[in-house]
Amino acid sequence: MKLMGKKILGTSKIAVGRKISLLKEVADKLHADVGDTIVFFEENGKIVIEKA
Repeated sequence: MKLMGKKILGTSKIAVGRKISLLKEVADKLHADVGDTIVFFEENGKIVIEKA
């Protein structure tokens, strides 16, 4: 699916405690697994996630 020229990998809903699940497709692209640390940062007004 594309939105405004961007490929959407999927969606997540915010759960109780403001927790979100990392989609398999996203985790695979980040090469992230259980126990890995993920960082969130702001870049040019957008939120970006990366594996630490």
